Amino acid sequence: MNRSKTQREFVIVTLIALISIALIIAVYASLLATFQGGEVTVGGISANVQYSTTNSTGASWSANLYNVTGSWYTRNNFTSTYQGTVKITWQLEKNTGSWGNVSTPVITTSYTLNGNGSQLVYAGTDGLISSNQDWSSKTSGDGSYRVVVYVETV
Repeated sequence: MNRSKTQREFVIVTLIALISIALIIAVYASLLATFQGGEVTVGGISANVQYSTTNSTGASWSANLYNVTGSWYTRNNFTSTYQGTVKITWQLEKNTGSWGNVSTPVITTSYTLNGNGSQLVYAGTDGLISSNQDWSSKTSGDGSYRVVVYVETV
């Protein structure tokens, strides 16, 4: 009887030890599979999108437009000191419960940022106001629209 009890205790202690080792290995293995790097800021480009119903440098440009019934335009005000050539993609989106692309994007193929802290680039192929896109020609009825600006180094 004593021998059976001793064997049973040995088996229980051994099982507890094996389970403990298995748990330690499982936790250690899962920790080995987790690698997370820190945040990386590339280029230091900062800007804000501005809208206007008049395509003029002297017009009132703002972050939002409401109750627009005609033409509307956009520009990007680069506020950083980044210097270099960039490719800018202007994408019109409509909110239909979530934001989604509406039209083919307008791409400013190559534009040189001078880093002066306030540089205006317009949504046209050359970034100039003379080629600025009238987004009303790309909207599909009433609703909420926005232009998302993607900037890539060239």
